[in-house]
Amino acid sequence: MNYNKSEYILNGVLMNRKFLISITFFALFALALHAQSADSVSRMISTQKVSFGQVSYFSATALGLVNDSASNEEAFNALKKAGIISADTSDTVLSVIHLDELALILAKTWKINNSLMYKIMPSKRYAFNMLRADGIFERNADPNTIPTGREVLNLINSTIEKAASFKGAK
Repeated sequence: MNYNKSEYILNGVLMNRKFLISITFFALFALALHAQSADSVSRMISTQKVSFGQVSYFSATALGLVNDSASNEEAFNALKKAGIISADTSDTVLSVIHLDELALILAKTWKINNSLMYKIMPSKRYAFNMLRADGIFERNADPNTIPTGREVLNLINSTIEKAASFKGAK
């Protein structure tokens, strides 16, 4: 094959255009896949009283138990099946969640178990105390407080960072 300079430039431009089009296509495809989770984050931010279902969605998607398009009820049931939420609980998808219940879900989801008492008896009380000692919850936090959506997202982020620091230390 004997290319002259103009054919070489033309082929380069066409290849770059195809490359850019395919990159753009995959970027738009990825955005479409994550639109549901972005919508869930937006709804969570404006929530004044977070439900078990809303927390379940973020936990179950992080664990890979459900996909981004799952409902809160599907996520809640997946966490029950996985043992993250007790199967005999009287709480429902729409029940509001308290900080101690949230602490147990966070600890189980991101596998934080650096407390002797939590290792012996993984309960919401010891999960809350452990996360409070780790600085995820404030020192004066009340376990019976019902968090806002913004607070829950901040706590999830703090838990993820703490879990990453534990993994990095090993």
